[in-house]
Amino acid sequence: MGYSVKTSDLFDQTEKWLRALTRSKVRTRTMLCLKDGEKNVGALEKEIGIRATTILHAIRNMIDADLVTRTENGYTLTNIGRVQTLLINELVSAIMILDQHKDYWLTHDISGIPEELLSRIGMLGRSEVVRADPAALLKAQTYFMEKVVESKVIRGVSPIIIPGYAETIAICVENGIDVELVLTDSIIDLVYSDYYKVMSELLEFENFRLYKIKADVKVAFTVADEHLYLGLFRLEGGYDIGNDLFCTGEAAAKWGMELYEFYKNMSELVETF
Repeated sequence: MGYSVKTSDLFDQTEKWLRALTRSKVRTRTMLCLKDGEKNVGALEKEIGIRATTILHAIRNMIDADLVTRTENGYTLTNIGRVQTLLINELVSAIMILDQHKDYWLTHDISGIPEELLSRIGMLGRSEVVRADPAALLKAQTYFMEKVVESKVIRGVSPIIIPGYAETIAICVENGIDVELVLTDSIIDLVYSDYYKVMSELLEFENFRLYKIKADVKVAFTVADEHLYLGLFRLEGGYDIGNDLFCTGEAAAKWGMELYEFYKNMSELVETF
């Protein structure tokens, strides 16, 4: 028989730690400062900007809680403290990006993102929402196509197709960029009908692989080197072509590649048209 614990029971068991986390800014900031390694009180005082006596008081409490231990040259996190600090860091990063792009996350369907990746949404911290305007309705897509041709590796998943996308991918493949795409069945049918010659030629290239997926995909995205271009459907339905989230950095690319592998694992390779 499996063992399960209700969320309410889990909260009761961890309430003391959660209260300590939210109650003491000094404690939380000290743990985050120690995340990258051992530090003495002087270094912590300089980083946090709080008096040494106040930091030492927090450290004594963390030593009693087995979160921090004293070393020859200062203080360091225990194994328990390190794990808790990583969780704190993920939570803080997630809160920051959710607040930074609050309207975007409130008005879009995130069901296409697995919970495991939603819990690490803070990895998209270096990001901006590119919005269309009346003079440039495809501003986000134009920006994407201008940048993607400069990449070395491209991975993408899409339940939609935009003007110029097939031609841009063709240029990338012909220029030697390694490209993998996962397209939904309906988009594969559309590509077969409208871009048969282009796609047939692309499938002859060793650096191009095409996959098809039967699932109802609710996210469109491309990972290109250390960039992630993420598009979502609106809550009321319909893909939002006017707003894309553009993310940069190693963390964002790693997050995007995990999302890509999630969909690729549900797909099958298209070998010929």
